[in-house]
Amino acid sequence: MDPYQIMADVPDYTEFMAVAELSASSRELARRFPKLVTLQTIGTSTEGRPIEMLTIGNGKRKALLLGTPHPNEPIGTLTLEYLARRLCEDDDLRDDLDYTFLLIKCADPDGTMLNEGWFKQPFSPLTYALNFYRPPAREQIEWSFPVHYKTLHFTETCPEARAVIAVMETHRPSFLYSLHNAGFCGVYFYVSRPLPGLFPRLRRVVASQGLALHRGEPEAPYIKAFEEGIYGLFGVQERYDYLARNLNEDPAPSIEAGTSSDDYLKTLTGGYTLVCELPYYFDPVLADATPAGMSRREAMLQGVFRVDSIYHDVREHFAVVGRGAPRDRLYRSVDEYVKKTPKQLAALKHEVEAPQYAREATRAEAFDSTVCRVFQHMLYLGEVYRLAVACGSEEVARVVRRRLEEICGQLAGQSKLETMPLRKLVAVQVGSGLHALAAWKEFGYSTAPEGR
Repeated sequence: MDPYQIMADVPDYTEFMAVAELSASSRELARRFPKLVTLQTIGTSTEGRPIEMLTIGNGKRKALLLGTPHPNEPIGTLTLEYLARRLCEDDDLRDDLDYTFLLIKCADPDGTMLNEGWFKQPFSPLTYALNFYRPPAREQIEWSFPVHYKTLHFTETCPEARAVIAVMETHRPSFLYSLHNAGFCGVYFYVSRPLPGLFPRLRRVVASQGLALHRGEPEAPYIKAFEEGIYGLFGVQERYDYLARNLNEDPAPSIEAGTSSDDYLKTLTGGYTLVCELPYYFDPVLADATPAGMSRREAMLQGVFRVDSIYHDVREHFAVVGRGAPRDRLYRSVDEYVKKTPKQLAALKHEVEAPQYAREATRAEAFDSTVCRVFQHMLYLGEVYRLAVACGSEEVARVVRRRLEEICGQLAGQSKLETMPLRKLVAVQVGSGLHALAAWKEFGYSTAPEGR
């Protein structure tokens, strides 16, 4: 197997595929390769749409590849689109890897369809924000797996996660690739644990596409790095303990969600999980480790101040449009953001008083804290805009759109923002997955049981 040749063959994608297109492609693949491919419906979404899975090959162990665990993260759908076809057409690749592949291209069809407004358009931060949707945590597949931890007891698993759980419990996969992507950052990875030789391979994959590993702050303060840009996977337990430490109160009401796919799979198998996080946007400063002239604490507090301004905009306008809005997915997403963000910001303000935040920040860390953090939060203003349009609140829609245009203008002025080519991003996700599959086969395959 030559991962780099397989990466080189990735098509020059220029847009994302809609849910209907992904389903039609799966049906065609099953038609073309009836002896190799099985297409089945593994569950039904909250709104009644089928959740489909392709089974390809007949290897000794099973690998579950999960697309759209968050529906605003569709790079993985293209990765699975390419890998599904490649696995069918390349007998040597299947033989070398020796897995049975379980591919769920789109695990959240409802949420993905709510993002399709930006799939085919020229991709700018403003376009993304105006068409953005991300479920509240308790309705996200990735954070809807059941868990009991201290005072947190979550069993209200969403239908989409229940479908994934059924696959896990039936097939007991020994490898999980949960296909995520981030927004404005470098490339970074989460892994269950280090494997001999894997980290240098992941670094080479990223470099081969002219991309950079993330050198900014981790997504959350409690995430532990194995090395630069490569982090240990985590469950809701780490978030619980972080909030308990910083809020001095029961954190369960501030979470109201479940745990991750990796955390749940640990209860079934001794397998391996990889997550490859990719950016839509990048600025070269995110790879700059030179001193920023301010402490990490100062940078993060500046970011909190800027986010707090956006939060107040979201809360103010949501108070107007929310009164007449149906309690649909968009409403529930903004409602959770409004209710939970104050505690999240309060916890972060307390956390940065710890000694490690007195260290001088790198330029990458300072930029991530003060600019990239703003990008993530402005997306909820986009959801408020969508609610205003749906409710016919034209004045609120105009005001919110102007505010989004202002924020995007500020982002453009504060950064050298680059839109990343989809082909390169898919190639990194493909190559990383192939290397991890090979490394797990080589070093852990014989010791990972199908179940405990």
